[in-house]
Amino acid sequence: MNRCHHPIGLLVTLLLPALFAAPAHAAEQPGQTPDPVAFEARLASLTEVAGWEGVPGPQPGQTIWIAPEPSLTNGDVARAWPEEMGGEVCVGLLLTEEGALKLARLTTDHVGQPMALIVDGRVTAAPRIAAPITGGRAILQGNFTAEEARAIAGGIVGG
Repeated sequence: MNRCHHPIGLLVTLLLPALFAAPAHAAEQPGQTPDPVAFEARLASLTEVAGWEGVPGPQPGQTIWIAPEPSLTNGDVARAWPEEMGGEVCVGLLLTEEGALKLARLTTDHVGQPMALIVDGRVTAAPRIAAPITGGRAILQGNFTAEEARAIAGGIVGG
């Protein structure tokens, strides 16, 4: 499976392959505002955690438990764009200064644990945090089509 690798180095290795495609969004037309897209990153676990919600994971028939509070949301993203690397379509994210600090703290404190990446309520990937991510950039994976990546990128910051 090809994985997106950001040129400055995204220090996350996938624990689970991203098999769920994001929900289809209307194609963006010139002059139209993209449909809003809800983005969240939450700590996750492959085993049940008291007080955490069990949701469908990236693999069919799998359950993943997600923390009750999001660690990152749309408000932490300054810019988003569709990006293709290694044959996989992804969404690149540039975080706000506050979002970059949140991601750095989260990834520093939870190395080795999975983090659920959620688009419109669906876990699209659950990468294991391999090392602190301090550059303020991230890649949202989810087996997206080019059209979905454009709509998601526009909807994260412009919706």
